[in-house]
Amino acid sequence: MTDGAARLSVLVVKDEPLIGLDIEDAIEGLGHQVVGPIAELDEALELATIAALGCAILDINSRGGHSYPVADILLKRGLPVLLLSGYGSQTLPVRLHEEARLPKPFTGAQLDKAIRDLCARAANSGH
Repeated sequence: MTDGAARLSVLVVKDEPLIGLDIEDAIEGLGHQVVGPIAELDEALELATIAALGCAILDINSRGGHSYPVADILLKRGLPVLLLSGYGSQTLPVRLHEEARLPKPFTGAQLDKAIRDLCARAANSGH
């Protein structure tokens, strides 16, 4: 982590273990803490509601359904989110069209940049 920036807790909702580990490594490489990766929608909903978080990375599809309700909770809390999806933005609910999205498949460099941007938004919003 650079510039004495605060360490963030980043919720990761991802049901593919290998990709989840890549995301976890990228977050930890930036000096932040990972909450997850969480594969189950019910667990993600609970953490989104009660956990002390700075931001979140949400795969649109998780075990138990779409992660839209998780995004809704986090956005209501004022937390930035990054949505991962292999589908175009037109498949997202209109309320999520303006949220940051990383299309799948993505490269390690794209993931790293998206996480840096997400964490910068979280730090600037005071979370």
